[in-house]
Amino acid sequence: MDSKLEPTKRKRTKTDEKYSEEHSEYKPLCKYGENCYQKNSYHLQKFRHPQRNPVPVVKPEQELQVKEKSDESVLCLMSSGSTGMKDQEASGADGTSSVTAEHGIDNQESKEDNSEFACSPLDVKAKIKQKFLVEMPDDFYQLWAFCQSICQQNTLGKLEITELVGPFELLDQTHEKSKPKDKSDNFLTWCRFYYDPPEFQTVMVDDLSKGYHIGYFRDAPNEMPAFVGSNTESEGCVLTPMSDNLFSVVSQLLSVTVKNVDPFKKSQLMSLKKQLEDWADKNGILIEPQNQILKKRKKLMVAKTFYECGIVVPVDKKTKVGYREIPETSANIKKICKKIVESRNISEQNKNSDSLQELVTYVQYANDESDYGMGLELGLDLLAFGGEVFHPTILHLLGVAYELLERKEFFLILKAHLNNRRRLAAAKTEN
Repeated sequence: MDSKLEPTKRKRTKTDEKYSEEHSEYKPLCKYGENCYQKNSYHLQKFRHPQRNPVPVVKPEQELQVKEKSDESVLCLMSSGSTGMKDQEASGADGTSSVTAEHGIDNQESKEDNSEFACSPLDVKAKIKQKFLVEMPDDFYQLWAFCQSICQQNTLGKLEITELVGPFELLDQTHEKSKPKDKSDNFLTWCRFYYDPPEFQTVMVDDLSKGYHIGYFRDAPNEMPAFVGSNTESEGCVLTPMSDNLFSVVSQLLSVTVKNVDPFKKSQLMSLKKQLEDWADKNGILIEPQNQILKKRKKLMVAKTFYECGIVVPVDKKTKVGYREIPETSANIKKICKKIVESRNISEQNKNSDSLQELVTYVQYANDESDYGMGLELGLDLLAFGGEVFHPTILHLLGVAYELLERKEFFLILKAHLNNRRRLAAAKTEN
């Protein structure tokens, strides 16, 4: 492959200075402030903790604080059986993560440097953002509250519809043992399927033999999700928008499921569906038809990509600066990729890569003229097509695009994913 296809190298700065007690005013503030419960002497020596409480106080009225509950309380919308995914992803119970957006720490950090990340924020929202680099919307927490309310009433406690995973598992103390501990990027790859772009965060899974999963798709890491979508790994890369909230998605799942169950279970499902929709209505959550979500998305996206759910980047209305089309059709890009993947040797692969290298050059010209969307589109197309041979080019294209678009958290997720990318379902079709 041409050297231009190699990922760009970035310098990382870090401060290793040690501060003495007499110069404590020059120490950096601890990022967790009053909520930090770290007792590590190195941490206390390195960071200031003004107004630190001797014992962190957790207010009982905080509704989003993780609560003790029985296994049954998670089974409302969760499968009672193991998905097998957690067994693959889990490596211990510590659950710490050193990869954060504000630090940009890579996998080579020393244990000493990682010590400050061992103390997670007490607030569950902050904890989820620390681990997954994105914030969850209100409907995420409301669905969890709904599940708990149903189970506390022992209503349909053992109903198997779908399994809540990923960030949901940080809300559930019964899954403490399944948290990753050794690799700093484990949370970023938790429940991440083969084709998932960094923009997609899985929160539900169903049949893992097919790789069907549901999650939030967001155009920028600092924004709330644009929609909730689904993908079936065994069928390819396409991400299908379903709704703009999880209540609407679960309602859709229930509507489909009731068609294929016995009368008794159908009655249960219809009852659950009514409870779900009543809860949504009471909390001002709109359950919209799927076609409305698709229409809204099409108006916003500047390019379709192989994922078919599109990308959104800032484009100046007057100058049209921000995005330019790739000078090649999607069909031809797939043909180029196919030839590269099927190359019999390095020499043939390099020759077949010439056409792709030409597109990468066009992206560089586009970036010089502030049309950052082109590199984002091509990088995501290569990720969606699949193939380890494209990983260096993907890292280069998306690394630059995410930096220019100020979406650096996505690059951290991408690096973690490509370092541990594998198919979790048996593929039935190829691109």
